[in-house]
Amino acid sequence: MSDIWCLKGELPVEQASALDDLLTEMGDERGEFPPTLSYFEQPGETNWLVEIFFASKPEDGFVAEMLERAGLTDWPHDFAAVEDKDWVSESQKLLSPVEAGRFFVFGAHDRDKAKAGAVNLQIDAGQAFGTGKHETTAACLEVLDALAREITPHRVLDLGTGSGVLALGAHKIWQNARVVASDIDPIAIVVTDENIEINTGTPRAMGDDKPGIATLAADGLDDPAFAGEKPFNLIVANILAGPLVDLSADITEALASEGTLVLSGLLVTQEKEVLGAYERQGLVSLGRVEKGEWLALSLRKP
Repeated sequence: MSDIWCLKGELPVEQASALDDLLTEMGDERGEFPPTLSYFEQPGETNWLVEIFFASKPEDGFVAEMLERAGLTDWPHDFAAVEDKDWVSESQKLLSPVEAGRFFVFGAHDRDKAKAGAVNLQIDAGQAFGTGKHETTAACLEVLDALAREITPHRVLDLGTGSGVLALGAHKIWQNARVVASDIDPIAIVVTDENIEINTGTPRAMGDDKPGIATLAADGLDDPAFAGEKPFNLIVANILAGPLVDLSADITEALASEGTLVLSGLLVTQEKEVLGAYERQGLVSLGRVEKGEWLALSLRKP
């Protein structure tokens, strides 16, 4: 067996999102990165499948405390060590290429399917979120494609970059832009750096005044490294509704006047809450892209 442990069960999406926020809170309290929680819609089912992965067997009492604080002491779930497998290869088998606007996103196993005339991005399933398959990522790529006909941003931020797919997309269509790919998870930054190399992107250091992609592991926008990059003409934040609301003031402050903001990672049912948070900051709605139950919102700062 591997050192990785998984807790698995089913919950309504609102409780799954709240549990994800709780894990982040517990990680902050302990000064360590929290376990990774993912939740997936199940066709024909009300509840979503929730999976929480631990890099090693958690300390005694962690799971019990988590369930108690979440009000889930009676929650039916499985908790066991994960069988050793090549999970990247296994997940790649389930992925097919994705087309979103001018973008064509594929895994290494589909490299021969790259399309002439498209912006081809090779993004493999791995340890960071974002292969282009999820509705929120595809929606953001469609929005970037549409924005390329309207704006030419010089400074771009992909907040919560995951695999780096959106940062790479922006880099490919605005080749003279200074792009920052930021994530709270250091593993995501390692994956993004690898994907920049795979896709022949141009890396740069934070603060360097030249085109390319700089990467940064940071919790939010308070990191001093952002000082040499702000304000951004375009910010893409594909995270979750709760953090989007919590960060609304910080994100708005980091956005340049007449800058464009793309928000995703939220459900259709969460639109009013998230949009309201940014309208209260003075931003103006430009429109929305709906993908299944998920949304991408576009806004402009006057």
